[in-house]
Amino acid sequence: MVRTGSHAYVKYDFETSYGSGGSANKKFGLQDKLSSLSLTNNRMNLASLNQNTIHKFAYGQQQGTASMGFTLSSPWILGAILGVPAKTGSSSPFTYTYDGSASSSTIKTPRTIRMEVGLDAVDADILRTLKGGLVNNVSISTAVGGLVECTADITYGQEITSGSSISGGAPSDPSQEFPYTFAHAELQFGGRTVAQCQDVNLSLAQNSELLYGLNSHAAVASFRRVLDITGSFRASWVDKKLLEKLLAQVKSDSATTFQETVGSNLTQADGSGGSKAEFKISFIENATNQKIIITLTGLSITDQSISGIEPVEPIFEEINWQAKTISVVATSTLTAEP
Repeated sequence: MVRTGSHAYVKYDFETSYGSGGSANKKFGLQDKLSSLSLTNNRMNLASLNQNTIHKFAYGQQQGTASMGFTLSSPWILGAILGVPAKTGSSSPFTYTYDGSASSSTIKTPRTIRMEVGLDAVDADILRTLKGGLVNNVSISTAVGGLVECTADITYGQEITSGSSISGGAPSDPSQEFPYTFAHAELQFGGRTVAQCQDVNLSLAQNSELLYGLNSHAAVASFRRVLDITGSFRASWVDKKLLEKLLAQVKSDSATTFQETVGSNLTQADGSGGSKAEFKISFIENATNQKIIITLTGLSITDQSISGIEPVEPIFEEINWQAKTISVVATSTLTAEP
């Protein structure tokens, strides 16, 4: 009998150290789906003199990959990229801050996850435990009329397959989850709210890698490289302010001063003075009890493109950008990171 997603579950938890700890019981988000799961042993084929067929097989590094897709309903998976959040507040709602600044110590060491994949198979249950998982990339995107969709690309270095029953193994529903849509999102870029924004995408890539050693086919540790914060948005083309900022980055003839980032001159560009956010995207279900505010600094425009200059069609500009640092502030009634 063919099995469907109704016969399976996926859940995760943060490990206490690489490959150990954690008792997977977390959902990635609403409508979560494991779009791919792959494991390789990096086989090496050994030939031999005096024959044209393979003589022996040898095996190298064990490595697996998984791709998750889900609807944003909570901020917790961001902890796999940005580390343990700092909690403030003595009563509900509480504030959880993920620090992705240049001085942050929480993003220097990878925070690995443990995953369980269970399937009610035909002959016997299948329970796969994936350990030492690195969430290499988390992408958040939304467009007019749609949900706030997320993807997570995961690499893991150890796996245990058990014949244990999966009965009751599905993750518990969190006590607080909400399906964010485009209508709960607002984007500020270069100190201003983006007019008639059609879609926005944010990607966090920690460029982490598994580390292998002698005497084991499985990974024994992990490390991370530079945190890449990139994204794009498409909105109505209403003025030339972002174009001017792009030109100012290369100090063109029309720019009077060189500006490394769009934050170099925000008060003058906005015209109203005060401190302005270089990039802020807000997902607000309830202004008091549940919201996720993502703020970026050190923002650089990669390119600008214009589309739709044709009869009776709306004109849009698309901006691709990269940032240096990130801060995520989440408000929740939960008393601790689940």
